[in-house]
Amino acid sequence: MKPQPTSRVRRIVQVAFLVLVLAIGAQFSVWAFAHLEGRSSEAARPPGVEGFLPISALMSLRLWLAGGGIHPVHPAGLAILLGALLASLLVPRSFCSHVCPVGGVSELLGDLGRRLLGRTWLLPRWLDVPLRGIKYLLLGFFVWATWIAMGLPSLRGFLDSPYNRVADVKMLLFFAEPSRLTVGVVAALVIASVLVRDAWCRYLCPYGALLGLLGRLSPLKVERDVTTCIDCQACTRACPARIAVHAATRVRNVECSGCQDCVAACPVAGCLAVRPPARPRLRLRPAAVVGIVAIGFLVVLGAFRLAGHWHSEVSEAEYARRLGEIRSPAYGHPGASPPPAQATGVRGPGSVPPHNQHSDPAR
Repeated sequence: MKPQPTSRVRRIVQVAFLVLVLAIGAQFSVWAFAHLEGRSSEAARPPGVEGFLPISALMSLRLWLAGGGIHPVHPAGLAILLGALLASLLVPRSFCSHVCPVGGVSELLGDLGRRLLGRTWLLPRWLDVPLRGIKYLLLGFFVWATWIAMGLPSLRGFLDSPYNRVADVKMLLFFAEPSRLTVGVVAALVIASVLVRDAWCRYLCPYGALLGLLGRLSPLKVERDVTTCIDCQACTRACPARIAVHAATRVRNVECSGCQDCVAACPVAGCLAVRPPARPRLRLRPAAVVGIVAIGFLVVLGAFRLAGHWHSEVSEAEYARRLGEIRSPAYGHPGASPPPAQATGVRGPGSVPPHNQHSDPAR
């Protein structure tokens, strides 16, 4: 089916965010590798890279909700997480289908699969349903590990740790110097996304699970006008989440990503539309919904910037010092076995005194 103009609006916004993320990644790489090579960088560190630190952001969210304020290390990560939550509270799971770069790449890989193979695979229901449960299990594990098993002192210890202060660069090195296992996993995910549309988002992404559950509270959902519906089922065939849209009056399924592909596919004007509850005559145009999602996300980021909670407290001088020794055991994950220097009571290079992990003469 020929793409409708309303579908193109979402794709334009999605690609725009993807290009922005790629630009942030390129700038961050230039900045980080300059410091790793022991020289200064003309490029500045872009705070937006903290969007790739979801675990740190989840911990910062817990600290903030507990009254501990906004943690000064990687605050942009918390802003991006809150922006995603707000966008998905407005329109169910809409961050996934409008803003998330992984979601955008996943859709592009699915398009590639259709061009190469003529179609993407639909797994049988008996396999599809249990596989969808994996992302909820992963979400449950992360929530348990960061919100239940870890007390606030331990959580602060992680956020203040040498590892977390350079977690953005650790993440870069993870992909820049991948192990064979990493290459194999990434290759498997790419192939799976070519063969099965949105394989990562549908089966494995724990944050997609979180946003889907939050979307149950959204006031804006796709509704079907049963009086004008011709039961062609084009909406159901277009739905990437395989929701039976043609049989629903109001789509409340947690798998709905608010992409509005069903709305674009419907041949009857006004039959399918995003509407608030109990307002059958109010129909939001798909472009308006895209605008609501993007504006809701950007408002949160703008609020953090205006409040002075966008740039990390880790200074350029501290980064330069720490990145020079980032491969030392002192920068291992806090949950791993302590390095020998710490086991004997001697601090490793670049470690922070336990009584005051914020103190740093380099700043």
